[in-house]
Amino acid sequence: MWRADDVEILILVENQIDMLLPDLEGDGGHCVSRTGLIHHFDPKEIPVQAENGISLLVTARRGRHQMRVMFDVGMTGRVMLHNLEALHQDLDSIDHIVISHGHPDHYGGILPVLEEFPRAVPIASHPDAFLPRYAVMGDGRVAPFYNEGFQADRLDGGPGRLVMTKDPLELASGVLTTGEIPRNTSFEGPVVSEDTRKPGLYQVASDGQLRTDEVWDEQGLVIDLGDEGLVVLTGCAHAGVVNTIHRAQELTGNQRIRAVMGGFHLGFPTTPVENVDKTLEALRDLEVQTVVPMHCSGLRAHTAFSTGMEDNYVQPAVGSNFIFGA
Repeated sequence: MWRADDVEILILVENQIDMLLPDLEGDGGHCVSRTGLIHHFDPKEIPVQAENGISLLVTARRGRHQMRVMFDVGMTGRVMLHNLEALHQDLDSIDHIVISHGHPDHYGGILPVLEEFPRAVPIASHPDAFLPRYAVMGDGRVAPFYNEGFQADRLDGGPGRLVMTKDPLELASGVLTTGEIPRNTSFEGPVVSEDTRKPGLYQVASDGQLRTDEVWDEQGLVIDLGDEGLVVLTGCAHAGVVNTIHRAQELTGNQRIRAVMGGFHLGFPTTPVENVDKTLEALRDLEVQTVVPMHCSGLRAHTAFSTGMEDNYVQPAVGSNFIFGA
């Protein structure tokens, strides 16, 4: 497989905004430009917005060629389209959309975004992403079929061209999806319950059986920068951020990890607290150079990584632009 020369990753949607974050130019090996104080105070500009969702715009280059991939589309089209305008991003320049999995904070902006697309665009997702999902809360409340807005027939046709596969999908030189992610790390992945009356997340399988939602539809995005290493992107890391990294290494044969960024799923109420420290130790062992916990990672994870991997941790915010391999 060919490898990319460099990649830029722009945070379009994220849970937080911080207009006081400084640019990082070579500090600790990181290169990050921020949408900061000047942008927010400039009357010619539009301030960005945050929401409980995630979207990353990936621009990978090899020689004179480039590929732009939108990885997830946030929770709402309102914030997604607002931030595209605020960050001066043109939908016509985007070659591919990848939906990491079928949860609303990852696909929610897709229909409004497609309405604005000037041409056909492929959308990669897993077939199981469209199966009905239910959430049962500890206080007895139920969110029935909460992913009903994510339907294959609504995405396909018009500007959307749906690509459903369980396998890795190569999008460009050095850019590929992980496909299904094996669950080999002992402390990662959803805990399966046989009692579907208990609080938890559930999915109606293709055979009609109600089961624990193990989020087998989840996939990550990998950018292989050769000797520079891999940049691994996660949507929510229901499969585990460590499992996702191992999958990226398996697919590319490249063991060096330049960066991992995205949701780490360590802030979810049912995720054991000890998983934060276990993940920290695993990423240390993997010698990840840049660690960017986002979205569902939680305050405990940010605290742990910002102190336990101080030289590697970078705080995310909407409008931050990361450059690797340049």
